[in-house]
Amino acid sequence: RFWIQTQFISAELTEDQLLLLLESLERKIVSQQLNLVRAHITLGSFQGEAGAMQLLPQEEDQKLTIVLVELSGVQLQEDGSVIPRDESFEAMAALFVVLYALNLLSG
Repeated sequence: RFWIQTQFISAELTEDQLLLLLESLERKIVSQQLNLVRAHITLGSFQGEAGAMQLLPQEEDQKLTIVLVELSGVQLQEDGSVIPRDESFEAMAALFVVLYALNLLSG
């Protein structure tokens, strides 16, 4: 017999993140946020490599996105570089899933 071990993402979004996601929906920036999070998850930057995150052009949208991402355990620097903290991959993966679903439903 072959045993397949599956790791489930157990991270949950906080109430603050949910409120920020609601504001993101109202501002119609969910697809942009999804692309930012997707790029960093697929580039492996949440596996310990720091990389630059392309921020949004509108200042208010940028601030909203920074807070949302930082609540997921990633520290954004002024130059756009990303520094992952402990267990940030699970939290960012949970954020990615929610952004993906919201993008599908709002599109």
